[in-house]
Amino acid sequence: MKPLLLRLIRGIGRFWCRLHGAEVHRSALIHGLPRVVRKEGARIILEEGSTLNSSPWSNPLNDGRLTVLFAGPGATIRLSRNSGISTARIIAYQGIHIGEGSLIGAGSLLCDSDMHEVPLGSGLPIKSAPIRIGKNVFVGANCTILKGVTIGDGAVIGASSVVTRDIPGQSLVAGNPATIIRPV
Repeated sequence: MKPLLLRLIRGIGRFWCRLHGAEVHRSALIHGLPRVVRKEGARIILEEGSTLNSSPWSNPLNDGRLTVLFAGPGATIRLSRNSGISTARIIAYQGIHIGEGSLIGAGSLLCDSDMHEVPLGSGLPIKSAPIRIGKNVFVGANCTILKGVTIGDGAVIGASSVVTRDIPGQSLVAGNPATIIRPV
């Protein structure tokens, strides 16, 4: 009975994401109903074997928040093959690419934009730059990854870290701002 119920839940999740404009591979695993927002010209792509956890029962670290996938006008969010996220907020105004086999921990925020002018009220243009996460990267719970960051293949980001600059592959980083601790 449980396998049938899980298949039904995942099917509803895939349908929900497609209904909101995401391109979802038939093997993607979607637990719960994420908040999916796709603006004009944007793409949200969940590739083969990708997993999206958006429910308290799908991961013990999920605290009841929903996963959010927000793609602004012309932006692209791509969860590559066998990648996964748990109750994360992915906010793209240009693009966020999560590489093959990479995992984004519960409560994390990936945002490729300042979301408002800096300083606030200055009328200056809002800055944004794409985020690229390489293959087989592990991002711990409650991390923040800011605009313009590239994380190299095989990197590990410690829980609650704030990533403000590029991280080389095969590195363990942690802290606010995240700094290299050692190679992995």
